Amino acid sequence: MGCGESFEGVAVGADMYHQQNVKAFIGPYCNAEMDAVSKMAAFWNVPIIGYMAASNVFSDKTIYKTLARVSLRTTNSLALAVYSLIRHYGWNRVAIATNTGPMAFERTQAFEEIFHARKITVVKKLMFEENVDSKGMMASGYLEDLRNSARIVICLFSSTRESTKEFMQAVSLSGLKTHEYVYILPWLQAEAKDASPWIGADGQMVQNVKEFFTGSIIIDDVNGFDNTILTPFKERVESNGMSVEDLNLQNIYGYIHLYDALKLYSLAARIALNETNGNPNVTTDGRYLWNKMRRMTFPGLVSAEGVSSGQVTSSHLRSADVFMDDLAERAAIYAAFYVAPNRDDVMKMVEMNPIPTPNCDGVINKSGCFELRITDLLTGFWPSTDGHLPPDEPACGFRNERCDYTLMIVIGILALVALLGVGAGFIFFRVLENRALAKTSWRIFRDDMRIVSAEEMKSMLSIGSSKTKLSNMARFAKHHAVIGTNTHASFHLYPQRRPISFIRTDLQLLSMMKMLVHDNLNPFMGIAFNEKDELLVLWKFCSRGTIQDIIYNESVTLDSKFHAAFVRDITLGLEYLHMSPIGYHGSLTPWACLIDRNWMVKLTDFAIANCIERWEKSGYVTKETLKDGEDKSGATQLTNVLYCAPELLKNREQNRRRGMEQGWLKQSQARRQAGDIYSFGIVMYEILFRALPFPEGTDLTGKFADKEFSELCEYVRDGSKTFKPVIADRSQIHPDIIALLQDCWATNPEIRPSIRRVRLNTENYLKVKGSLVDQMMRMMEQYANNLEKLVQERTGMLEDANKRADKLLNQLLPSYVANELKLGRSVAPKTFKSASVMFSDIVGFTTLCSGSSPLEVVTMLNTVYTGFDDLINKHEAYKVETIGDAYMVASGIPQEIGVRHLMHLSDVALEIMAFLKNYEIPHMKPQKIRIRIGVHTGTVAAGVVGLTTPRYCLFGDTVNMASRMESNGLPERIQISEAFKEALQKHYPEFRVKPRGKVELKASFEIFGD
Repeated sequence: MGCGESFEGVAVGADMYHQQNVKAFIGPYCNAEMDAVSKMAAFWNVPIIGYMAASNVFSDKTIYKTLARVSLRTTNSLALAVYSLIRHYGWNRVAIATNTGPMAFERTQAFEEIFHARKITVVKKLMFEENVDSKGMMASGYLEDLRNSARIVICLFSSTRESTKEFMQAVSLSGLKTHEYVYILPWLQAEAKDASPWIGADGQMVQNVKEFFTGSIIIDDVNGFDNTILTPFKERVESNGMSVEDLNLQNIYGYIHLYDALKLYSLAARIALNETNGNPNVTTDGRYLWNKMRRMTFPGLVSAEGVSSGQVTSSHLRSADVFMDDLAERAAIYAAFYVAPNRDDVMKMVEMNPIPTPNCDGVINKSGCFELRITDLLTGFWPSTDGHLPPDEPACGFRNERCDYTLMIVIGILALVALLGVGAGFIFFRVLENRALAKTSWRIFRDDMRIVSAEEMKSMLSIGSSKTKLSNMARFAKHHAVIGTNTHASFHLYPQRRPISFIRTDLQLLSMMKMLVHDNLNPFMGIAFNEKDELLVLWKFCSRGTIQDIIYNESVTLDSKFHAAFVRDITLGLEYLHMSPIGYHGSLTPWACLIDRNWMVKLTDFAIANCIERWEKSGYVTKETLKDGEDKSGATQLTNVLYCAPELLKNREQNRRRGMEQGWLKQSQARRQAGDIYSFGIVMYEILFRALPFPEGTDLTGKFADKEFSELCEYVRDGSKTFKPVIADRSQIHPDIIALLQDCWATNPEIRPSIRRVRLNTENYLKVKGSLVDQMMRMMEQYANNLEKLVQERTGMLEDANKRADKLLNQLLPSYVANELKLGRSVAPKTFKSASVMFSDIVGFTTLCSGSSPLEVVTMLNTVYTGFDDLINKHEAYKVETIGDAYMVASGIPQEIGVRHLMHLSDVALEIMAFLKNYEIPHMKPQKIRIRIGVHTGTVAAGVVGLTTPRYCLFGDTVNMASRMESNGLPERIQISEAFKEALQKHYPEFRVKPRGKVELKASFEIFGD
């Protein structure tokens, strides 16, 4: 349903309900018709969803009981956004600028209700006539009332675009658009998405209109004032087979809201059907569906990033979702946009996201039960000294009524009484000052200094032979002096026509220059004058030259840390100068930025330029002379005008043309500081882009064959024309830094930022900690730490490898032998007089193998011998080797242990038998293994045999006899020789043995068994 005349939509709605049996409504479009149709829908108890009507009256659900709304911008939600912004910045007092007419009245009433409920005081309401222009607004006298009553102004006009433009023009012409005032523009519009008010019919920016809005804050939905909706919306329309030509893109919000309204109804109806087991009547139950729409969240068509795909991306409230509040009205995401100067676009300063309030009933509280959480996206942007927005009331009140001047009057009287004493003290001070100035601590006599020749200087320079397209190395080599014994200085040389007579301000300036000390200021050594017809201005020598020599040296790699450090050092030096008694630099250029041996930038040539110009005008000196055939027309001699602010160039040109009797025109300190900011902007451009601020292709050789460069300098010399660098590639630099550069280059010195603001902005976006030497030290420390960590890791790996090698070696050889070999000692063969040897063999191994696979045999032997190994490790015994099913163990070697080998080997044999009683063959369970064991004791020879695979081998009759004991033994019996039995009975009688009888071997022995 759309808008019609004479409530045509109301009639259509009634006809649809009664004649066409329509039981749900989307629309109408207009507030007036929505009022009537939604009341009828409440009477009929049918659902109705508004998608464009923005009036705040529709929030009263005691009247509009079945109405839900999905529009992004409603009056009451925008009022809540304005309140949230006001509270965020700590304001409590505001003024409202509005006009007569029902629409403006309704908007103003909605905002006043929100403010009143939340303790925001409306101190002034400026009520202009409807459709009044800027002249009429100024003539009304209301703006003067505003000056004396408020600093925070909210603009609520019937025609948001046109009337607001007239109002902003009126306050600009009335002098009320300063950084002390904040103008908040809630962007309530009848149409869906109008262009910005400073965009003309041809789509181009109207500069004078843009200036009226500069410094204001516009509050709109999060997609306001950009193209995040229009372009993606066209793409989605075309991707669905429709033509953009068939749509009225001025009504883009109407299409988006209609989409969301249909989706809201369908989702609520689905929920209702599911809850009622498919009862079709529930889809027309207006109050029931309205309750289902409360606090509903679903994917909408628009997100904070533009037109979305409609897919949910996370589990909580997302910017791509439509969040319905407790009154079934859309809680939109709003943002505040700052209209910055020198930018075509606006800057998003804060974003406001709805956060539901738990345990809240919107019908009872008459609210949507949500708050807006504000996220700061931009800080320090306001054109004030500290970058912060102003308070809602001056500290002394609008008429200074809060400041008590009694104390000031008393102080004035006391000051007047003490005037004579102060005068006497001042005279005394001036006498002392004159004496101090007469000492001229800054004067350097030619006898106390020595001019260094170019050949001698070249051997001192540490910067080598590298040259750049604007190198100052020749100047450093030829303008060098040594003061005293070892103080190196560079100097400027001016031919002197007649003796210089210093005025008082000159003496004060030179004394202050001498006393200035800062890490980023190059010390002023002094001047030599009235000798040899030359004036020399001397500064401390910096070994690495100028910034130009570094940034234009292609062999030097400069990353962002270098850029940030250079810019930071310059801003720190400038800030100190601006806060010092001198108050300005006066001739900031790249060759006035020196680099010392620690890679720290030091500003030189400060404050003296104006004195030199005046001395030239007075005939004391002539223009600076370069030595030994240097070209006076060199680039640095001419291009200083390209770094000088236009207003200072005009002043310089006026002084050049004035007669001696007319006096010398001086610039205020504020203008000189603004001129430093202009020069800083050009220098920062060169640092960041490593490019000259001259047109590409300009001749920089000094010969000027085509006169291009000379003409460029003459073009700007008198200050009537300006030249600014062109920023071609913006991709590598933050947009706010680009904007800062453009602010620094502003022709109007009043709008250039202060050095403090420049420093804060550059530190925010060009982050660097400490000096470049500190950066290098941190990098070296990090490298050392990484290297130490690497050494520890490699040492750990080596230790692990050694442990594995030791373990393997101990498995191949006895521990004692392995340790001796690791220590580099040889292990000679040795005869052990008393040792014991044991052999074991599996009974029926051949038959067992014939019924098993090779892998099963290997698995069986591995589990059996692993068990044997664990038993042997508990005793002082050594497994010599395993050959197939044969297992050989010895004790008493390679370390002699007395007769304990008898006990240990007996224990091993008994434990092996006990182990096998509980062991079952894995692949033949429950079958068990039966073995024979033979033991003998006697003399044994042992030693390491072989190099490739060394083995510790045993030799002698004792070994052979032990083998015969096993081969002639009985299954599951331990057969020992008579010698072993006698020794065992003698030393360890607790072991029991049983004789087997005589068995025929190669030699006759009596055999004993267990």
